[in-house]
Amino acid sequence: MRVLMISEDSNIAFQDSEARVRMNEYAGLFEELHIVVPFSKKINDEQMGNLFIYYAQSSHKIWQKLKLFFKSKDIAKKIKPDVLTVQNPAELGVMGLLLARVYNIPLVVQVHTDVFSPWYRHSFFTDRIRYWLALLIIPRASRTRVVSDRIKKSIVTRGLLPAEKITVLPIYTDISKFLNTISDIQTEELFGQHSLKMIAVGRFVDKEKNFSMLIEVMKELIKTNPEAVLVIVGDGLDKDSYKRQVTRYKLEKNVILEPWRNDLPSFLKSFDLFVMPSNYEGWGRVVIEAMASGLPILMTDVGVAGEIVGHDREGIVVPVQDKKALLRAIKDLYNNRGKLERMGEAAKNKVIGLNPKTKKEYLELYKKSLDI
Repeated sequence: MRVLMISEDSNIAFQDSEARVRMNEYAGLFEELHIVVPFSKKINDEQMGNLFIYYAQSSHKIWQKLKLFFKSKDIAKKIKPDVLTVQNPAELGVMGLLLARVYNIPLVVQVHTDVFSPWYRHSFFTDRIRYWLALLIIPRASRTRVVSDRIKKSIVTRGLLPAEKITVLPIYTDISKFLNTISDIQTEELFGQHSLKMIAVGRFVDKEKNFSMLIEVMKELIKTNPEAVLVIVGDGLDKDSYKRQVTRYKLEKNVILEPWRNDLPSFLKSFDLFVMPSNYEGWGRVVIEAMASGLPILMTDVGVAGEIVGHDREGIVVPVQDKKALLRAIKDLYNNRGKLERMGEAAKNKVIGLNPKTKKEYLELYKKSLDI
């Protein structure tokens, strides 16, 4: 099978990136895998065996999108792919639908973000447009691959596609390095004096991750529990805003902003609770990683909540943007160490039992998701 993929992940350009490794693995499943991606600088197209990568080059995002479409059009015309897949149901979905119609190619739309969440479409005007595009594109696809049952249910409930045309397949998570590592001694010493150690991980994009609400919760929590600490690991456009918020509330000793870490498996082991206050999530791979590390999960009702994290089993699930519920849950767990430990053990056991268990099994399912 010859596959053409249109992607927005420019990390594919970097040899040692996780995205490039994943594309090489995908290429092994097919006769040929052709990928078109945007890139801001001049770079030559590449071929590695049966993996072909083409770059739509421009420093301007609008021109990038146009070049992405026309380069994809040229490749589709040249190679006559057996299937075309796009990595989102919005802008790339429009490109994919046009090419699918012109060249009579089956189209598989991939949905990695919960575009049907009301919190998504009410965050920015552009996201509202993407929501409407998803409603337009998905019913016209041959198949859709989504990363969670939550998104599948949204599609089926809206009558966009029948369930049999939807494949649920999250990004593969290798949990072995989280299961089999030990905590870092320096991290243990750094945070050892705190009575409750919480960690959150994600991009510093507040409209999605809502870390500002978590910092607000910490302002209230330390009034009664001054020995609690929250570490937020990540980076992004709202980093400075979070820094100002921490300073304004005088939380420098209780809220620590930490850059991305390569030692996240051992780092997680030093904490008592993983917190995800997101407004929306497609899946939430960091939750799976935290569960494999033996951490109970406190999260809003997004992504894997209900599907992997059961309320009062592997963690606590609270309504989106409910600051009071989040604060109550933290206080409850603060005062109940036995509950924390029980949920942490349940969380680890849950992810150990998830399928697919191996990368080989996952890749077989990925290939099947594109098999029209």
